[in-house]
Amino acid sequence: MRTIALAPPARRIALALALLLAGSLYLFAVGGGSAQAGGQRPRTSSDVDLRRGAVYGLSNDPAGNRVVAFSRSSDGTLAPAGSFSTKGTGSGGFEDSANGLVLGSARGEAAPNNLLNYGRLLFATNAGSDNLSVFRVHRRKLALVEVQNSGGAKPVSVTVNRGVVYVLNSGETVDGLTPLNCTQGARPSVTGFRVTAGGQLTPIPGSTRHLSGQRDSGCAQVSFDPSGDVLVVTERFARTAGQASEDEGVINTFVVKDNGTLGRQRIFDATGQGPFGFTFNKRGALLTTEQFDGILGPGRGAAAGYTVSDRGRLRATSRSVHNGGTDTCWFVVTDDGKYGYTTSFFGEGRISSYRVGDNGSLRLLQAKAADPAEGEVHTGASDLALSRYSRYLYQLNSFDGTISAFRIAGDGRLMLLQVVQAHPGSGTAAPLGIAAS
Repeated sequence: MRTIALAPPARRIALALALLLAGSLYLFAVGGGSAQAGGQRPRTSSDVDLRRGAVYGLSNDPAGNRVVAFSRSSDGTLAPAGSFSTKGTGSGGFEDSANGLVLGSARGEAAPNNLLNYGRLLFATNAGSDNLSVFRVHRRKLALVEVQNSGGAKPVSVTVNRGVVYVLNSGETVDGLTPLNCTQGARPSVTGFRVTAGGQLTPIPGSTRHLSGQRDSGCAQVSFDPSGDVLVVTERFARTAGQASEDEGVINTFVVKDNGTLGRQRIFDATGQGPFGFTFNKRGALLTTEQFDGILGPGRGAAAGYTVSDRGRLRATSRSVHNGGTDTCWFVVTDDGKYGYTTSFFGEGRISSYRVGDNGSLRLLQAKAADPAEGEVHTGASDLALSRYSRYLYQLNSFDGTISAFRIAGDGRLMLLQVVQAHPGSGTAAPLGIAAS
């Protein structure tokens, strides 16, 4: 394995202070309360069918982690459909990760990585209690079928494909609005499980693997590629030997063996700084966000594309296509592979749209696909998910706890439909994860 260098501590401290200030300013702006919600249309119990269409969010509450469910109507609007305990706890802090909540089946993922059209299992990470919960989706409720130790400390991201689940454990011991995930405590790692069609998990012996081999890595997301042959993990702060001090960020790939354990690990220097959340199109191209110093890099957010070989080799097809946002961190791509959407957490907050090629090439369509000036998106814009067939886009705001619903036009443009309150407002941006069907 290559030697990994640590990122400059002074800049890391400055980033932590900037984040704490941002959270304090948010609390002052909203008066410490929840953001206002609107447009929740009353719906009778006979209208609710979570199997037909739904959106889910994860509270990350240290007093008891919960999945909040909304039923989705055919016009894309949402109505409350219950709150369901994971029987675990959240961290109550900003985990700075992606795909902490995943909808799918034992065969693969339906959201946020929309590689299947249907999902009846919901996988939820419990960052406070170090375990993973699995729910079965029924018409009017979620039924908890499994709570399994995650195999490490502070699980923050999860993925499933071909009967195998992997969890990213950050090992972080610090909670709150901090960029220092994967820096304190144990080294970040991934651990694997077998999963049945019903959602029961069995740990895979010998599956745990460390990432870059260092703390201070900023681990963000774990996901299988569509084939299930390669596991990908991003680390936004780590550096391979030879990377310049200002050129942070690596992408790990592991070849997946037939027994579910991981084979050869490769570590790649990302095209830009701070690779974070990512997704795949159905041709297998890897599409990543690049946060470029987050709050300390105003207007520098970007996205990049790669092809992925069956041996885990990456080849860049688009290098750092900037969108003008600050702290670009989450990415989804439509079912037809034409359009990609990213969110930028800081600054004014924004959703940006891209035209996506089969090989992962990217062209910026709209730097502001949702208009901050019209209140369609604002600071704290985080996780994204698409409905089945990609007619609607849903975006979590981790500061005010809302979920915004957008209709996707034929040319990829977004139209705001509704904003619903999913979680209480949080100055530490605790809510994480969103999945949709």
